[in-house]
Amino acid sequence: MAEPLKATFFALKRRDRMVLLPATLVMLVAVGLLFAAFVALNWGFFSQIQTLIQSGAPAPEDNATFAFGIMATVFGGFLFLFPAYMVIAAYEAACLRWMIRGEVRGLFGLSFDHDMWRVYGVYWCWVIAQFTLSMVMGILMMPLSLMMMSEMVAASSEPTSDAWWNLQMRMQGLSLLQYIPLLYFGIRLGPAAATSIARKRFSFFDAWIVTRERFWALFGSHAVWVLILAVFWIAPVIYLLFVGFGGSWQAIAESSNWQGSPEEAQERFRAVWERIATPSFLTQVAAGYAIMIATSVVWYLMSYGINARAALAALDEGKISVQPSDD
Repeated sequence: MAEPLKATFFALKRRDRMVLLPATLVMLVAVGLLFAAFVALNWGFFSQIQTLIQSGAPAPEDNATFAFGIMATVFGGFLFLFPAYMVIAAYEAACLRWMIRGEVRGLFGLSFDHDMWRVYGVYWCWVIAQFTLSMVMGILMMPLSLMMMSEMVAASSEPTSDAWWNLQMRMQGLSLLQYIPLLYFGIRLGPAAATSIARKRFSFFDAWIVTRERFWALFGSHAVWVLILAVFWIAPVIYLLFVGFGGSWQAIAESSNWQGSPEEAQERFRAVWERIATPSFLTQVAAGYAIMIATSVVWYLMSYGINARAALAALDEGKISVQPSDD
């Protein structure tokens, strides 16, 4: 019988040296610099969007240039993932290496070494897995979506806006089904990075062995932190929606109603923009994002600890073994 996992608070276990906090700060600074570089490179397009919003125009004057700007920004965002993943992989490798082996390398634990590349490879495996799962679910959902659309058309030759809204909600509900297998495989293969660090070999699929007979224990540990941190993550969102926006909701609802002259619609839109584009509101938004980023970092740290504990338990039980390496 497997030993009790006791992984929920493993990241908070007292250790001889302080590594996690300085590593976290270095990672946040590095990611912040990368994000600033991305914004600077695409500042022209972002300025165009800001001008479009402030003018209240429903569409840009040069649609072709605007469309090219969107595609360039999306492509640039994809390229941004490569260096961002490298920094985050170095951070996760530093945390896992410290939790599992008690080792510190590089700048406050961050090092672009073999461990980083192993974790980096795990990240791209997850990207491919999620993309593949989304494609499969999209193919499976297509006939169901066509059936629901046929039912709506059969009920009325001219469907009302409420009928279209109900159809959209049902289709969105179907899209959530993809998260059921994603949750299961996410738990079963979640310790892939920790397993790779423990074995000193890229071991994405060996995580399946690590989590054997551990699914519910790992699920419970993750669920505890989700419930705890969801309060801190959702609180700023609720504050911004109901306090930060204040009385702007009526103006927003009116601006979405394009009946009347275009000039009146643009004036309503400008009124909304002037209400929310104030220093006080932007400060509240920045504070809210800071809280959500801090909460997300805490969540990742706790999940690293849970996965590290699972990998250590698998080592102790002989499910996996450390492989000779040139590290």
